[in-house]
Amino acid sequence: MDALSEILKSMTILHASVGTLTLSEPWGMAIRGFEPHTAYGVASGSACWVRLPNREAICLGIGDMMLVRGEHQLLSSPDTLIEDFGAAWAANGFPSFDPSHEPAGPLHFTWGGGGPRTRLLGLAFGLSGGPNNPLMTALPSCIVLRSGEGFPWIRPAIEFLTGPDSDSPGYAATARLLAELTFVSIVRSHLLSESHSARGWLRGLTHPGIAKALQAMHQAPGEDWTVASLAARANMSRTSFAKVFSDHVQLTPIDYLTQWRMHLAAQRILESRVNLTQLAFELGYNSDAAFRDAFKRRFGVPPSRFGSHEQDAAPD
Repeated sequence: MDALSEILKSMTILHASVGTLTLSEPWGMAIRGFEPHTAYGVASGSACWVRLPNREAICLGIGDMMLVRGEHQLLSSPDTLIEDFGAAWAANGFPSFDPSHEPAGPLHFTWGGGGPRTRLLGLAFGLSGGPNNPLMTALPSCIVLRSGEGFPWIRPAIEFLTGPDSDSPGYAATARLLAELTFVSIVRSHLLSESHSARGWLRGLTHPGIAKALQAMHQAPGEDWTVASLAARANMSRTSFAKVFSDHVQLTPIDYLTQWRMHLAAQRILESRVNLTQLAFELGYNSDAAFRDAFKRRFGVPPSRFGSHEQDAAPD
């Protein structure tokens, strides 16, 4: 597995929801207050449009994919009247999306005015650590992957995921794998085509040496890493490595390591009750105090009061 795929796997998808949207013209929906990254792919029918705040609408044709996060609109044409997606979702009998829960099977959403139809693939991703996941700030608000642009399997994947076999044995497992692969492919496409605009650690992945150092930190976050030992992994001199890393990632190597350790700590704490002393040791801290101080600097609260444990944890 290459550095990009391994690092993305280490910080990304906990849950992936797969759905088919059958939309008949005219239709227009505003998606608000929905935090997870969402991907749309056009399976068949007319093109559709996606509009983000303060941006021109983007047209998606058959086989195109878009990864988007935050407020946006889905439209049959740029001038279509807009309805609230939440109300349409509820009208289809679906519960509110829970990023910590993966539905047992695909969801089938139908909406529109009864005219010509467009069938869309919809993927919603629950990322580890929620809003604290490093991808939340590293990725742009949208990435478009056009049909045939380096990933010829994307269009067949869209067709499979929106096809009639959703109740067949093995569909759910295959759909989950394809959803994850689609996510990684869209991010990879962004890096390969727009590396100059990538931000933070994503830009670091475009440099072979820095990518090796990032991969090492992700593989062994509890290791006693130093700038010198990371430079050795990158096959670079200490001075050159420190400068190139800071230029690309906008953090020093040790600051990045600390942020990654804190992301892992927050994820573990949110997922289950953990022994904080053991967690500190696993993440490379020699004392509870050092771990707790680092955690509080990052999140503003001590680890025992973070997230779901805030109400019933003992004070530090």
